[in-house]
Amino acid sequence: MKYFTKEWYEACQAADWCLNMAVSKNAEEFSEEYYKDLYTRRRRAFVKQMKEEEGEAFDKIAAEVADMRVLALDIATKEVRHQLKAWCEEQKKLADAKEAEYAADSTKESSETFAGCELTGVEMKETTLTLTLKGNVKKAVFKNYKILKQEGYLLGAKWLKEEAYTVEGGKEYHILLRKSNGTLGYLTIFAEQLTILK
Repeated sequence: MKYFTKEWYEACQAADWCLNMAVSKNAEEFSEEYYKDLYTRRRRAFVKQMKEEEGEAFDKIAAEVADMRVLALDIATKEVRHQLKAWCEEQKKLADAKEAEYAADSTKESSETFAGCELTGVEMKETTLTLTLKGNVKKAVFKNYKILKQEGYLLGAKWLKEEAYTVEGGKEYHILLRKSNGTLGYLTIFAEQLTILK
């Protein structure tokens, strides 16, 4: 992947995260009562999402959070919200820059055909690779293929974005997937021909 990388996807996800964050003086101190009240009223569980966020900038901000559970409910001190807002704006700039680079790349061949599809089957034969999908595409058949890169198990993965490039003898398909365990992974396939069955 040249453009729609794991880092691009994470930047997109983080770009707008803090926009709905509320400011509360109650977030300045650890309080079990305040947390329980918030949890009961809003019934939101973003702790898992927070644990998945990575990066030194975010970790530095998170070190200033008194109670991560309250932050997971989109409530922070004024200072933390200000820092997170700056971090989110930086993530948006990174994501926008990659999308602009991709739009300007004349070597790419774009198609949003597969976005959102779930991989439900993989059949490898000598000359064909068939991916069975759930979504707007039922099957993708790669003829005279070679898997150039595969990160992890494919079944259950969601197809997030792809880039296609013409290369000698065929095309390379660079695919960003969100695997069933929530992690991001790449799949890169060379093929002489791709047939899409809807």
